Amino acid sequence: MNTNPFNICPSCTEVNICVLTKSKEKVWSCSEYNEVSAEKAKEDDITAMKQEVQAV
Repeated sequence: MNTNPFNICPSCTEVNICVLTKSKEKVWSCSEYNEVSAEKAKEDDITAMKQEVQAV
């Protein structure tokens, strides 16, 4: 996965539930964007990954 340095998804409050695009690593602009802190986004990503692992 190529990471876009301008990607806004990791700092979006809706990143884990957003269905606007499956190519979240390519998003640099979004009319539905809701910013959160980068630290909160990282915590949410870790939580989501743990939940995926537990589901398997």
